Amino acid sequence: MSANQKRNYIAMIVALCILLIFGVLLIVKGGTEPGEFPSVESLPPAETQTSVPVLTETEPSSAASQADTSAPVTETETETAEAAETTMPAVPAFVSTNGNMHYDKGHIYLRINHSKDIILRLTGGLAKSQIEWSVSDSSIADVSDGTIVGLTKGECTVTARYENDVLEIPVTVRELTVVDNCTYVDGILVANKTYGLPEDYDPGTLPITEEAFSMLCEDAAKEGLNIYESSSYRDYQFQVTVYNSMVSGYSKEYADAYSARPGHSEHQTGYTIDCNTIDTNFGSTPEGIWLRDHCHEYGFIIRYPLGRENITGYAYEPWHIRYVGVEYATEIYEQGLTLEEYLDIDSHYPDEETEDTPAEDMPEEDAEDEE
Repeated sequence: MSANQKRNYIAMIVALCILLIFGVLLIVKGGTEPGEFPSVESLPPAETQTSVPVLTETEPSSAASQADTSAPVTETETETAEAAETTMPAVPAFVSTNGNMHYDKGHIYLRINHSKDIILRLTGGLAKSQIEWSVSDSSIADVSDGTIVGLTKGECTVTARYENDVLEIPVTVRELTVVDNCTYVDGILVANKTYGLPEDYDPGTLPITEEAFSMLCEDAAKEGLNIYESSSYRDYQFQVTVYNSMVSGYSKEYADAYSARPGHSEHQTGYTIDCNTIDTNFGSTPEGIWLRDHCHEYGFIIRYPLGRENITGYAYEPWHIRYVGVEYATEIYEQGLTLEEYLDIDSHYPDEETEDTPAEDMPEEDAEDEE
């Protein structure tokens, strides 16, 4: 072997060693560098794949097209999912003074010109027809035979009464406005399957989001936890790449179930951050559990909680947090709600079939069995 051949051989060995070391470091670190790949509003189902395939900015993921969609749910995945769901705050229930009327859906939130049927769970032989209804401020809402209608923005109390047995339920009526083709509900910017953002809406990651997240990370670090940003703002064109990659790698139906169409991604709002590893198992890590239990203290919510997929329109994402402000985030957390429920909005594309029935509109005989 000549001297040049020896040098080339040695150089090749050194290069391979460097690549190997780099790969090991990435694995030890627990994922990619922050912002290296676009996390989607979606995740391939937990029963098929626990990590999102890397989607490059130029081509769809080959891993996506090769995913085994027939893989069964493992016992560990099932236990993790059940644990995450059962530790979410329960919706507060209201009970009448004599205990014969129960309202299990918590605080009532509805928008102007929207109505809800107030389904009570009755005991002691009490019948629905015996209940008298009233509202504390008739300018804000109207109630008749257990159906409440929002009239103007504000707060009031609806009362169900039978003789000396009284049940009071707090009510908030919200207002939806559209400014520059952006939808707001009581000042909260909305981006989901129903409400989109203009193509030229381009705020970047907002300073208030960055500041709140920085405080969150600092306080988590004091408890020995490492929470960091994996991705944040994505503009309209970048979401085009993400969505098209999902369509190419899977199908349009799959993409609509696990990704956002351009203009409908929360990442475009500037209020969203994906934390740590884009993996459903993150929800059961110390960092994921702390984030779930404390992010509201910094103004964030877990945007897509487990078990609420038919409401949010997206799969469970324990890493995806959305800034709404401390007051709103705390109420959402304590009420055990999604943003859709809190703002009284839906989330589905016009051409997307939905099977969900609003909880408030369930038949009375089914209300007792609903969680």
